[in-house]
Amino acid sequence: MTEQHEPSTTELAGLATRLRDLDWSWELNDVPDLLAEFGWRAVVSRPDWVILDTGLGAGSGKVHGEDGKAVRIETRLTEFVEEDAAGAEDLHTTFDEITDVLTEVLGHPTARIQGQWPQIRWAGPARTVVVVRSPVSVVLYLVTNARLAADDRNVEFEKRNPR
Repeated sequence: MTEQHEPSTTELAGLATRLRDLDWSWELNDVPDLLAEFGWRAVVSRPDWVILDTGLGAGSGKVHGEDGKAVRIETRLTEFVEEDAAGAEDLHTTFDEITDVLTEVLGHPTARIQGQWPQIRWAGPARTVVVVRSPVSVVLYLVTNARLAADDRNVEFEKRNPR
């Protein structure tokens, strides 16, 4: 069983740098190589996704795929907080602290997305590092630029066409 802990500042900086510089096939069949590289563990595998334990327990990470190719790697950076004012304040502070650490190691963000799930992005030529503040935790992604563009189009569509 993996020891559960939130990454320290040093671990966070190393994780973000390693993700940004990741040299991997992006084939879902090669997820075991990714897991070995980061010291993560697969919990459940399906044809287009793998649920991971990345240090905060089962389900603390996921590799998303499409047609046998990985499109996003995610790892939760914080324990879950209560969905109340104190939890929201703690998460906001933690998100800002994580953003500061990532800015130190990755440079100035290329985008800041506001909204219910704020995001800070560091775009690369093929993939983007993204830190997201959900209502209950902070998550770090490495996502292909094609998948990120599709996600952005979906968000815009939903804004223009509310249910």
